[in-house]
Amino acid sequence: MKKAATIKDIAKALSVSISTVSRALQDKPEISEDTKKLVREMAKKLKYRPNSMAVALKTQKSYSIGVVVPQIVSAFYASVVKGIEQVANDLGYQVFVSSSNEDMKKEQNNVNGFLDHRVDGLIVSLSKATDSFDHINLIEDNEVPLVLFDRTSKEINVPKVVANDADAAYMAVTHLISKGAKRIALITGPEHMLIGRNRYRGYKAALENNKLAVDDEIIVRCNLSVEDARYESEKLLALDNPPDAIFGINDEVAIGALFAIKEIGLKVPDDVMVVGFSNSNRSRYMEPSLTTMDQNPEKIGVLAAKLLFEQINGKPGFGATKEIIVPSTLIIRTSSNRQ
Repeated sequence: MKKAATIKDIAKALSVSISTVSRALQDKPEISEDTKKLVREMAKKLKYRPNSMAVALKTQKSYSIGVVVPQIVSAFYASVVKGIEQVANDLGYQVFVSSSNEDMKKEQNNVNGFLDHRVDGLIVSLSKATDSFDHINLIEDNEVPLVLFDRTSKEINVPKVVANDADAAYMAVTHLISKGAKRIALITGPEHMLIGRNRYRGYKAALENNKLAVDDEIIVRCNLSVEDARYESEKLLALDNPPDAIFGINDEVAIGALFAIKEIGLKVPDDVMVVGFSNSNRSRYMEPSLTTMDQNPEKIGVLAAKLLFEQINGKPGFGATKEIIVPSTLIIRTSSNRQ
């Protein structure tokens, strides 16, 4: 592998000092335009690229931010990143994205890697397995700006951008009730997940406000995968008094429910209605298509990036517990559209 050209190589080729080359590349006014032109031309000829790590060490800015998401292939997180990039690119920043793949250890490694590369800030959505926060506290200890989005924790006092989970769940369950559902199951995630607790609040409020019973027998947990949700749905549907609707904490869970319903020969939405959460690409192409809550992820990304750059640029609010709540939208499709 050919060794990368350095400032020293440019200086040697032009018979000038290293400091002259450095100042010329930084467009310093004390260097003549003719010299700047010569340096730029030689840099191009030698295929010189600035060492971002060295620049970061010298300037205390890398002009890059890190984003850690639970799943890189998720349409929701891809849309959030798109929103982040809109803001970052306009400000001349690069965005580096890594996935925890729903694993806390990998999330810790991602965070540590970004800190080692001296990113100017981090935007993080916690994995479903994350139940301790030493690595998140390390970001704060290093005084690196941080914003959490979507999956957050009350234990972490930093700016956050979240969907209105309780209100959105209330809307989803109320929709099922309006279509005739009387016994609505909830398939949620691990107990420590804040989004699960918030969506449960909305689910419970919708039932109580419509004088329907909250029955613990039809409130179950799963690991948020399609397979696990299908297994839990089969158990729900085998009860002596099975649900006539299922609200899944995310689309993967709701899709698992759809598979279970079809496998035992019931019809959606006539026998059992289903609503999910997040408006994934898969949800719209399922057969039947899945009713879901759209969290407006691109807007979440834009707002998260703006909060981060407020901190990076030293505006008031660094470390504050500011929380922005983004309204969700109900997308009605076949799985709940009972006539």
